[in-house]
Amino acid sequence: MKTLIVYYSLEGNTRMIAEKLAERTGADLLEIRSLKVYPTKGPAKFLVGGKDAAFKKCPEIEKPEKDVRNYEAVIIGTPVWDGTIAPPLRSYLRDTLIKTPNVAAFACMAGKDPKKTFKVIKELVVMDSIAAEVSFYNPASGNDPDMDSKIEQLAGCFTT
Repeated sequence: MKTLIVYYSLEGNTRMIAEKLAERTGADLLEIRSLKVYPTKGPAKFLVGGKDAAFKKCPEIEKPEKDVRNYEAVIIGTPVWDGTIAPPLRSYLRDTLIKTPNVAAFACMAGKDPKKTFKVIKELVVMDSIAAEVSFYNPASGNDPDMDSKIEQLAGCFTT
């Protein structure tokens, strides 16, 4: 099944999982890039990014390099910001109609429970359920001992 992994990553955690998943599955990658520069350190990181996430901001993003309509399955990846999806991914999902019923999602987090994150993804892709909801705890730091089995779980969602 032709699969696209759509993701946004600020510090590399989500990118790392997306790349490992693509390596495992042969899926194509589409990194969402924000035209707004988000801080990566200090209080500004949480104030700017958290505020945008909390207020459901949709910053401008670069035009996506791949068309989701050319894929039979989509895996969506996001960091958890203030308990929800990153604003650049919100922009993409708001503007992109994903028609395939084959959708899975993953979230990378350092703190907040990702339940709301997955709920928002389902609302934006207009689905009641998705094939898998998998969360990773600071994977780039090596803090998620189940990372490989979670990648396998996602990889197994759309294999034929």
